[in-house]
Amino acid sequence: MEMESRIIEGRLTAYQISEALGISIDTANDLLDEKLKVDELDQEVREKLETLEQALFDQ
Repeated sequence: MEMESRIIEGRLTAYQISEALGISIDTANDLLDEKLKVDELDQEVREKLETLEQALFDQ
């Protein structure tokens, strides 16, 4: 199943995403430009993304 993310829909900048997830700005830009899918990230980064998304969007 392909993982989708509200964060990658442009709510944060590439810099913010890279800092929050510990990835390069180039990788964050690739995510935002849809050149890279969330499923292609390391498991650790996907877990950080899920945690960040829960903190930002779950109420």
